Amino acid sequence: MKKLLLVVALGGIAFGGYSYANYYMGKEARKDVDKQLLQFHAQTGVDVRYGELKTDLFTQSIALGDVTVNDPEGNHIADVASIDMQGFSPVKVSDYSRLAINDLTFKGVALEGMQELNGEKIDLVTEFKYSEANGDADAKTVINAGKIADIKFDFAMTNSQQLMALSEQLNEMAQQADSGQPNLQQQLALQSQLMTAMTTIMPKSMSFELKNNGKLKGMIERLVAEQGMTFEQFQMQAQQQLSMSPAPARLRDAALGFIDGTEQFKVSVSLPEGTSVAQINQKMMTMMGDPEELANFFNLEATGN
Repeated sequence: MKKLLLVVALGGIAFGGYSYANYYMGKEARKDVDKQLLQFHAQTGVDVRYGELKTDLFTQSIALGDVTVNDPEGNHIADVASIDMQGFSPVKVSDYSRLAINDLTFKGVALEGMQELNGEKIDLVTEFKYSEANGDADAKTVINAGKIADIKFDFAMTNSQQLMALSEQLNEMAQQADSGQPNLQQQLALQSQLMTAMTTIMPKSMSFELKNNGKLKGMIERLVAEQGMTFEQFQMQAQQQLSMSPAPARLRDAALGFIDGTEQFKVSVSLPEGTSVAQINQKMMTMMGDPEELANFFNLEATGN
């Protein structure tokens, strides 16, 4: 019985400690979120507000609920059921971060010229994984735009340690600037180093996919009609332009297939191992006159229907 009481007591202490830590984390998170939203409002004029904020100490996550968005003119343009954030730091690049925007619905003036979005709930999930040990970084984004379309985008690279380290320095400097300690010369020097570091990263693969969920073709037809063309005229014009394009044949065929069927378009590339951005730029310059050879170098695959 005493052992049971001891276990219960320890459990109570642990839960109490967790609750206090979670409460403290929530207060600090609210301060940081409010600060970021104020900065966003100052930069863009867009006003983002939330009804509730929850934190989870175990997963280091923050959830905002009942989010409303107003444009710079004060018009209510969007509602979001919730925004979930995990692994984000204002300074350090996390080994795992995730952002989920759930049930985004556009309102009022945001629907002008885009009636197909009226009543549609849009979900977005983006994940980022990073290994400081080898510089591997993977980014994945999935967007479900209700009955309009699904969109997927994946990108993977390696040898990104220098780029990430400089990004952290730039973020830290931005935090100092917010505290009244700006150093423009150092910021410009870091930005220059950042651009150089981008040429040393080694992209591994990239893929993009667009899938019609029912309303996509109707939306394209309406947009084309607003330009004074029928959809058939648009198809003929696109075919003519693509036939004169220097793009590889497999990419042209995929684009034509999608324009004809408007159901799905997929494209992916994968780079030879250990190829830096600087080397890719050199290859592109030497192969510019041979698009098929360039497509082979990138292991380009594309389909459309």
